Amino acid sequence: MRTLPWFLPLILFFFLGSCTTSKETASNLPPASSGRKPSCGSGWLMDNELFKMPGFPLRIDSAYLDGRCLVVDVHRAGGCGNVAVELIWNGSMMKSMPPQIPLRILGRGEDPCRSEVKQQLRFEISTLNNGQPFIIQMQGWKHPLHFGQP
Repeated sequence: MRTLPWFLPLILFFFLGSCTTSKETASNLPPASSGRKPSCGSGWLMDNELFKMPGFPLRIDSAYLDGRCLVVDVHRAGGCGNVAVELIWNGSMMKSMPPQIPLRILGRGEDPCRSEVKQQLRFEISTLNNGQPFIIQMQGWKHPLHFGQP
């Protein structure tokens, strides 16, 4: 009877263990949903000082466009305090075709609790470039989002 080499199960273990999936999604398409669409919620602020300011730590899990809305799923610590979350633009545009606009999600306030809070944020962004196409370069998210393009 022939036996398997002793290292074959070890190789299979490492090979199969190296397969991972990413929780990060990059898409201009919203996830499948049922029912009516929620509104965009708040708009954006143009403030160069706020853009530079340190904020409450947030982790962006996903970002996508849903019509005229930027939808961002975030995680943060907290749950019992008051943290205002805003979309900030510093007013600059990178010259390209279409122009690239740097944006930042800024959390401000205090939250002493340590629970994990998941939030879906929706921002109206169609007025950022007077309704013309643009590319979003969002701080904390490595994928560009193309607004107003097929």
